[in-house]
Amino acid sequence: MDERYRLFGSIGSPYALKLRALLRYRRIPFDWVPASLDWMVDGLPKEPASAAASAEIAHVRPPVIPVLWFPQDQTFQNDSTPIAHELERRHATRSVLPDDPVLAFLSFLLEDMADEWIVKLPFQYRWGVEQNASFKSRIVAAELLGGGFDEQVQLKAGRHFARRQQGRMPLVGCTPENAPLIEEVYRRVLDAMQHLQGTSLFFFGSRPALADFGWYGSLASLATDPTSAKIMAERAPATFQWLQALDDASGVEGQWIDREQIETSPVFRLVELAAQIYLPYLVANESAVEAGEKTFTGEALGHRYTQTAFKYQVKCLREIRREYSSLDDRSKAAVDRLLARAGCQTAIA
Repeated sequence: MDERYRLFGSIGSPYALKLRALLRYRRIPFDWVPASLDWMVDGLPKEPASAAASAEIAHVRPPVIPVLWFPQDQTFQNDSTPIAHELERRHATRSVLPDDPVLAFLSFLLEDMADEWIVKLPFQYRWGVEQNASFKSRIVAAELLGGGFDEQVQLKAGRHFARRQQGRMPLVGCTPENAPLIEEVYRRVLDAMQHLQGTSLFFFGSRPALADFGWYGSLASLATDPTSAKIMAERAPATFQWLQALDDASGVEGQWIDREQIETSPVFRLVELAAQIYLPYLVANESAVEAGEKTFTGEALGHRYTQTAFKYQVKCLREIRREYSSLDDRSKAAVDRLLARAGCQTAIA
């Protein structure tokens, strides 16, 4: 039986890039299969390999990429975080979960923030700027078409893909009203990444944690789109070095830092963003969902924002609370102190 995994995804997906880098680091044999589920334009020729791959995962629900095929039981699974934890259960070596429960909790929190909030950054810069939208949509279309098509076909496919993504911007909170907050968060993230280079290779030491891979997906996307890449090059060029190291870290060996080093580590700047933006955001979303409201409004870093309420992110908050509840008392006290120091005004217990 073939023991190689199959990762169905697109270079336009931060979550697909996240899993591809993770599989490389963990030395888990896999094949990268360019595929999407609903991007093809009526009237365009279908590239045989891409169309066949898309058809192979058409039954997977919810209909989102990336999708990972597990060779052991020949099953498909999507949602990058559950996939990462399933791989931890199946493969013991080169774990991306820190041994220290405090580091493990912070990694869980930061990875969740990357998936549910930081992903707004590439979405805003990519689809909110026409130059970037045209640039990236043609690259994604070319990948999925597989080559062999003239420029007009790629242009048509690219325009269709860009319009589809731009239509989703209000749903994920990437609106002109929210742009000032998103842009301020990007600046703060880059400042943290620039300082990371001078202390350690990755967030929690000289080996990557799951949080690294979560942030890698969005930052890799930002590094390849013209506007956001220019900002990154000017404000935090060390981010490119971090991305290069994590893209294929299959040869990396390293150690975790001690929990006492967190407050003086650059990763603490990201913990501050989680404490001041993400946790309050999740609590406000939960309140809106429970009240049956379609949107909610909040304030962060001096900026107001309005966001569609999502039931899925209620699940995210409950998972964070579950992880917190599983900590021993000493570790809970350490997490409480760190989050309070980071400016968290939201109880997660």
